[in-house]
Formats: sequence, structure tokens, C-alpha cells
Amino acid sequence: MRVTIHEIVEHPIFQALNPQGKQFLEARRLPKRLNRFAQYGIEIAALITFKTFPHIKTVPVVQMMFDDFTNGLYRDKRRIWVPSSGNTAYAVARLAPVFGFEETVVVLSTDVPDSKTGILKALASVNVLQVNNVAATAAEGAEKPGNYLLDQYSHRSNLLAHELYTGPEVVRVLGDKLSVIAGAMGSGGTIGGVGRFLKNWSSKTVVLGVRPAPGEQVPGARNKKGMDEVVTLPWERSVDAVIEVSRKESFIRMRRLWSGVEPQPGPTSGLAWGGLEHYLESLGPQKLEGLRGKVAAFICPDDGRFYSERTTGELDPDQGL
Repeated sequence: MRVTIHEIVEHPIFQALNPQGKQFLEARRLPKRLNRFAQYGIEIAALITFKTFPHIKTVPVVQMMFDDFTNGLYRDKRRIWVPSSGNTAYAVARLAPVFGFEETVVVLSTDVPDSKTGILKALASVNVLQVNNVAATAAEGAEKPGNYLLDQYSHRSNLLAHELYTGPEVVRVLGDKLSVIAGAMGSGGTIGGVGRFLKNWSSKTVVLGVRPAPGEQVPGARNKKGMDEVVTLPWERSVDAVIEVSRKESFIRMRRLWSGVEPQPGPTSGLAWGGLEHYLESLGPQKLEGLRGKVAAFICPDDGRFYSERTTGELDPDQGL
């Protein structure tokens, strides 16, 4: 089905998910019982991105698909393939019919929870595959005529979207009090794009990329080996330091956040919070005093209610309480 730019931008789903002109980010200051650095006058802010949109991946998917369409890359394509841990796939599946695709093939890893796969399977014209080698399976399938691969791990519009929209939103809600920001990394697009904007806004802002410890997995993030295998985005240029956090700590911190942050953040939020705290701990008392009156923030990409099965399976009943 051939569509026009006018039909796309006037479509109600595109209008609902398009970040342009929307204030889609909110800051939640952590209460003192969750802020170990309150004694130094440092505020810790959880940046909620999933009230206006289902999750933060909506922002780059709109940009990637719009740029691809305007560059003529969807001509004669009827099926779009997307390798994902769930959130990117959902945004692509919702937008694919808007851009004229007849079918979306979502390629997920085998550890994606049923709560996410069930939503995708319920959508019209979506085929869900769960495999061990996600990137290779999607790339191979997209080589067939009439097929197209949306590869968030190499697509420069992934970074661009967060530079254009998420970065300015961070500054809007935190202003010049922002000193440090942390974000979990999967493709590196979120923290790389936000970092690129913030470095142009204020070179003093410290940007932290946080990923799972070696050999461990956190839903929505990739450890160093996982990133090295598929990611080609130049996220390193905008990130000052990379911090690694264990899977267990990420889930414990997620559950702790549920006691003080609404809506409930997911495990990559716990991951990012852990990385932020480990960085602040490394500074020592004197440097922490220098941050008095400042805000240290971490990005919360999605809703923790999608991970109830993983949480109960990962943690003892009293962990994180």
C-alpha cells in the first residue's frame, strides 16, 4: 500500500506518538530514604519517560521510520523486520501500518517476558519470533525481496531523535541544576543522543552509560559483549564513563524505586540508578560537597509492571523492600 507524507502526519497514531512539540518527560525527586546523598544537598531525580508515551523507544522509532520513508527506503517494501527486546518492536508494530507496511516481523530473544510478547502477538499483522540469535535472524529475513530491516543498533536517527527531543526535555524539567545524568545502554542511542545535546548545552554535565555486568543480562540493556556484537552507533563520543551493574542489583533497585516513584519504573531504571549511585560514591566527600544544590538524574525508559514475572522469579519476597 502506497501512502503519502500527508497521510502519515495526519494519521492519529502518528500524531499520538510523534514527540515533536510534546512535553513527554517528568522528573520525580527521590525521597530522602532513597537518596543516600541527601546529606550533601544533592537531589536525585528519576526521569519518567512513559506517561505520554508507552516507553522511551517511541521517540527514536518515529524519527527512524519517518527519515527512512522520506529517503525513499520503504518503496516496494511490504514487510518490516525489527530485532528488539520488546519496546522498539512495539513502537514499530504500531507505526508500520501508518507507513504502508502490510506485516511486521518482530524478532525477540527467548528471555522476553510473556507480558510483552503477548501484547505484540495480539496486534494485527504482527509475526513474533523468539530466537537465540536475534540480530542475525532479523538481518537474514530482511534480505528477501519486499522486506526491510529497521536496525536500531546502527541507525543514526536513533541518536538524533534523543538529541532533538529527549535532551531538551531533560533540560526543561531540570534546568541548570543538572550535574550528572545516567542511562542504561542497549543500542546506546538514548544516552548517546541525550549526551550529545547536553554536551553542547553545558560541557560540565557528566554523562554516564550504564550496562549489565559481564555475562549478565538485564531486560532492555546489553552488556559489553552484547553491545560490541551489534552496536555501531557512536555513543562513546558523548559518554564520559561506563559503569556496570549486576542483574540482581538492577532488580532490587527497581523494586526499591516502586516504594517512592509512580508510575513504577522497570529494571533498566534500577540499572541506571545503580550506575549513578556507584559513580557518586566514587567521588568522595569533598567532591560531593561541591555538588551541593545540584541534581543527579537517571533515565527511566519503561514501566516495571511488564516485568512482574521476572521480578518474582529473580528476587526473594523481602529483597528490595
